[in-house]
Amino acid sequence: MDAKINEALIEKTKKIVHIALPFPMLIEKYWPRVREEGLCLEVGLDHQTLDRYRLKDLRSMARKLLKAGIACTVHAPFSDLSPGAFDRLIQRASLRRLEQGLRAARYFRPEVVVLHSGYHPGYHRERVLEWQRRVIEALKRLVEIAERYQLRLALENVFEPEPWFLTKIVEEINSPHLGYCFDAGHALAFAKSSWEPWLEAFKKRLFEIHLHDNDGTWDDHLPPGQGKIPFLSIFRFLREHNLRPSFTFEAHREEDVWPGLVYLAEALGQTGLLDLT
Repeated sequence: MDAKINEALIEKTKKIVHIALPFPMLIEKYWPRVREEGLCLEVGLDHQTLDRYRLKDLRSMARKLLKAGIACTVHAPFSDLSPGAFDRLIQRASLRRLEQGLRAARYFRPEVVVLHSGYHPGYHRERVLEWQRRVIEALKRLVEIAERYQLRLALENVFEPEPWFLTKIVEEINSPHLGYCFDAGHALAFAKSSWEPWLEAFKKRLFEIHLHDNDGTWDDHLPPGQGKIPFLSIFRFLREHNLRPSFTFEAHREEDVWPGLVYLAEALGQTGLLDLT
């Protein structure tokens, strides 16, 4: 592929692939570069962000992004949270933090807000059905907030070993404001699974896909194309089923952003997704 075509594809890719960036790094370091490059973002609103910054700080940054025409998704807080916790005190604390995250997320007018279920095999494997019941109980409250703020929530696979751990939750709540975020890296590293059963199960409510790579031993967050995940096959599946989820590239190192974008530009271009989004 020649350099000019590459450059054109990369510019298109930058308009549809969100780069994951924690809010503190955005406001304290990367805002000038984000504005200059015109990058789309997945803004991370973790517990440190919500403790450190006031809502007016978040609202101010969100206005800058909107004024610059920068499209956003948001990742809600997840560290230590367990919305399906058997301990009611832990569940209440988790819900309080997630509700706080949704109140902040609304300012960014995000395409999607990504959530984790909090499933952990060490705690929940022996009582999965009870855990699901408690997650459903919690997410119904969050969906009510999402409806109020016109947000779409996407439940992301992390440690869940099979799709039904999440599909049972989403299907029972059955709201247009709740769907899925598929993470092929998590499926490979944690569930030891290929992508096919997950996308087949999620396709009716697939709101977002997280893009990063690994070799199946751990969740390394390598740039796409540097591990074992067949992104071309995943993108062909999306094309064949006419699916248009949001894309987020979860780079954990600054130096990984460019090679990841180059790979994604070529893969998305090759499968025709750049022309359909």
